[in-house]
Amino acid sequence: MENTFLRDAQGKPFMPIGLQAHNSSTGTALIKKAVRAVKLYGGNCLETPVYWYRIEPEMDCYDFSMVKDVIEEAREAGLHLILLWFGTSKNGHPNYVPEYIKLQPDIYRLAQGPDGAPVPSLSVHCRETLERDKKAFGRFMEFLKEADGESRTVLAVQIENEMGYANTDMDYSAEARRDYEKPVPGALAGVELPDSGRELIGEGKETSAWKRQFGRHAHEAFSAWYHARYIDEVASAGKAAYTLPCFTNVMVGEQGYEEPGLCYNAGAAVGRVLDIWKAGAPHLDFIGPDIYNQNRREYTRICRAYAREDNPLFIPESPIRGAANAMNALLAAADYGATGICCFGAESALDEEGNLLEECRDMALTMRILSAMSPLLIRYRNTGCVHAFAEDEFETSHYLKLPEYHVTAKYLRNAAMYTGYTTDTHSEAGKKKLQVRGRALLVQTGPNEFYLCGAGVGLDFYRRPDPADESCYSHLHSRQSGQLNFLSVEEGHFENGEWVTELVRNGDETNFSHYVLDGQLIRIRLNPNTGMSAE
Repeated sequence: MENTFLRDAQGKPFMPIGLQAHNSSTGTALIKKAVRAVKLYGGNCLETPVYWYRIEPEMDCYDFSMVKDVIEEAREAGLHLILLWFGTSKNGHPNYVPEYIKLQPDIYRLAQGPDGAPVPSLSVHCRETLERDKKAFGRFMEFLKEADGESRTVLAVQIENEMGYANTDMDYSAEARRDYEKPVPGALAGVELPDSGRELIGEGKETSAWKRQFGRHAHEAFSAWYHARYIDEVASAGKAAYTLPCFTNVMVGEQGYEEPGLCYNAGAAVGRVLDIWKAGAPHLDFIGPDIYNQNRREYTRICRAYAREDNPLFIPESPIRGAANAMNALLAAADYGATGICCFGAESALDEEGNLLEECRDMALTMRILSAMSPLLIRYRNTGCVHAFAEDEFETSHYLKLPEYHVTAKYLRNAAMYTGYTTDTHSEAGKKKLQVRGRALLVQTGPNEFYLCGAGVGLDFYRRPDPADESCYSHLHSRQSGQLNFLSVEEGHFENGEWVTELVRNGDETNFSHYVLDGQLIRIRLNPNTGMSAE
């Protein structure tokens, strides 16, 4: 996909920032609540499922009224959509397949566990199921092209949902075993999985080709390949009808003791087998991890696994509430070039009166920051110019070294701070703005130009000593004047990609740090000559 970003109707890069509706909301009044939640989060996109069993209630009889309605709902609200094809798999289970599939297990087979008993997942070795899914998905994409091909309200389609086998590491049916005895496909030549232990397999021991190449991960590798091939055929059928970006999401493997079928769905595109999926599903534009892990080490480990040159990081699902995801999402955008971030459970963010729940305000604030900065996040992705500040427990400040500047971020709930007249720090509302957990994005757009957006953060910029300067100490000291080190500080926003100034800060509003509160966005132009000698 060109430039790694999704595209709007004008072909411009678009960064989806939004929420995902609950599983059963599409086609009901609940979708209005989901739309309202996205707007209150400052988002631009709603993810919502469409159901195979509703689209094809009887074999070869199609009804797209539900799809038409949700597209119209999004257009009216000024939002984009990402539609989720709940087909063969929803979290590994066939909940959303048509009744004719469920009623004929002899034709549309379930996978089998090691004991030969069926597990609650359809087998990806069953050609009959695949052909039905392909046909229905192709018809769905035909409808999207007809109904939305010009408007492009729908940015992309997610195929299946957290696909993989539940309660087994592979399908042990006779059909699957025959596939397992075949040679490993040539497309996987040279692919190795970490910690496979294959070198410990004794020479001459009779094993399958999968076992010889992938060791203890052989069954998972086998399942991953056939799931990837299955979903690739579905994607190919859809794109033959309408060349809209397609992706799939993942129940990540970076959890528990990381065993397939027990800790996550076997065959899923987890980090361990991502190379297999990339080889097996070339018609997918990207593969997105659902990141519910809140521990920062685990979160960033997952981001590293999926932020690849051949796979831009897109997060289809993450928690809708809590400070942890509110902090981590900024790291995903700044450090790993995330091209889109969404949270699951839109309707659960609102109370009965349609107001944001208190526990959701942290994440909503971060979403507003991401949305405000999205033009710059798109332009400066992976350039080294985007930086995140996210207040850790017990942290009072954060230091960032840039080629020309020292930057110190102070988290304002731990610092005495004057913000001029624009924020009444004596009022309850003003105090609240200072007491949030500090977070911000900083983007450098020129040698001395920066954009800062965030909450509860104040930045100090000090120009670093010039390499050839013999009196660098006195110059550095003189550069620490808050009154002299900037040319202008402007509050504003982006409109159609262009900067719009709302207020020029000066005097009292610039005496101290360059601060941002409650999602403010400011443009800072520093004075490169502060502290220079008179010579």
